[in-house]
Amino acid sequence: MKTLPYLDIHTHRRQETADAVSVECLSLEELCLEKPPRAYASAGVHPWWLEDYTEEEITKVQGHIRHLVETGKVWAIGETGLDRMSPEFLEKQNELFDWHLDLAEKHQLPLVIHSVRSGSDFLQKIKEKKPTTPWIFHDFRGNEQLLRDLLRLHPKCFFSFGLSIDNSPQIRELLPLVPLESLFLETDDQKHLDIHDIYLRASENLKLDLEFLKAQVWLNFKKISRILE
Repeated sequence: MKTLPYLDIHTHRRQETADAVSVECLSLEELCLEKPPRAYASAGVHPWWLEDYTEEEITKVQGHIRHLVETGKVWAIGETGLDRMSPEFLEKQNELFDWHLDLAEKHQLPLVIHSVRSGSDFLQKIKEKKPTTPWIFHDFRGNEQLLRDLLRLHPKCFFSFGLSIDNSPQIRELLPLVPLESLFLETDDQKHLDIHDIYLRASENLKLDLEFLKAQVWLNFKKISRILE
C-alpha cells in the first residue's frame, strides 16, 4: 500500500525529498526572479525585511509579488504579519499586512501569517476586515484562549507547528487542544529537523498513528483548496 507524502505547509528550505511536498516561502531573490522553484509557493514581504530594505525596495518587491499572484504562480500570500518585537516598524507592518490581506481576498488565496506577541492585533483585524480566505498562523505560539477566539471569529483559521513541539512545553500542552481539522506542520527555516521528525513528534504528542496524521493534514490542505474553488 502506497503511503501519503509528508506535507510541509511552510518552509524556507529548498531540500527536496521523494516523500515530502512543501509550500516554499520565496526568498527576496526568488521574488525578484518571479519564478517559483517548484509546484507550491507563497510570496510575501516578511515584517523583518522592513529593517533591512528601503521603502523603495519594498515597493518593488510588492510589484513582483503582485505579478506572481496575477499570473497564478503562487499557492498562498505571505508570510506577512505583525511582530511586536520590532515596535519601531509596527505602523509599516500594519500597512503591509493590510496590503497582503487585500491581495489575498481579491485573488482568494490563503494568507500565511507571522505573529509575534500580536494575537490581539489579529483578533481586531478579523473584526475590522472580516476575511473570507483561510489564514494559516505559522509557528503558532499563542495560548488556548487566543486559539479559540481566532476560530470563533474566523473559522477558516489554521495553526501550524514545527520546532516548538520540541522546545516549548506550552506548545506541547496546546497541541492536543488544536482541532485536527485546523492543524498543519512545518519546518520553517530549521536545518537540523526535517518534516519527518516533526510529524513523528506531533504524532507522539497527539497519540495518533503517523499515517492517520499525514492523512488529516492532507485533508486540511485539500479543504483549503475546496474553500478557494
